[in-house]
This record gives sequence, C-alpha cells and structure tokens, in this order.
Amino acid sequence: MSGGSREQGTYYYLPNVPNILFFYNDTTKKQLGYSIHGTYWHNNFGTPMSHGCINMSTPESKQIFDWAEVGTSITIYGKYQAPVSEK
Repeated sequence: MSGGSREQGTYYYLPNVPNILFFYNDTTKKQLGYSIHGTYWHNNFGTPMSHGCINMSTPESKQIFDWAEVGTSITIYGKYQAPVSEK
C-alpha cells in the first residue's frame, strides 16, 4: 500500500500488507482505497495510526478475511477524531 503526499510529508509505502478487504459506499468512493487489513508495523491498536483504514492484528485480520464474502456489509460506528497534529 502507498499513498499520501511527498510534498506534505504524508507519503507512506508499506509492502505486503496482509488480508486486505477494501470497502466503499455512496459517499466513500472505491478510489479512496479504505480497507480493513492486517498490520505488521505497529501494535498501537485503538490509537489513530492510518490514513483511513481499519488496522487489525494480522491473525485477527486473517479470521475476518477468511470469513467475509464479497458484498458483506460493514457498519462503522463513531466518528474519527484526528490527532491534534493533523488538524
């Protein structure tokens, strides 16, 4: 996975991200690339650490990846609170 902006210092490149499940809807377009996926680069779950994805431990993301079928509904509750440095 890669994205962000080199000019703004937000660029990231993470090779071999495991168990990627992309999602989108009428307001979150497919091109934005939000997903649920495994995370090998941190263990700070519960702390905002991404550009919109839902980070999970790799073993737990594997369970969801193996279980979910294309078209499985995803409901997200709550509102993302950006860290002070991003506001």
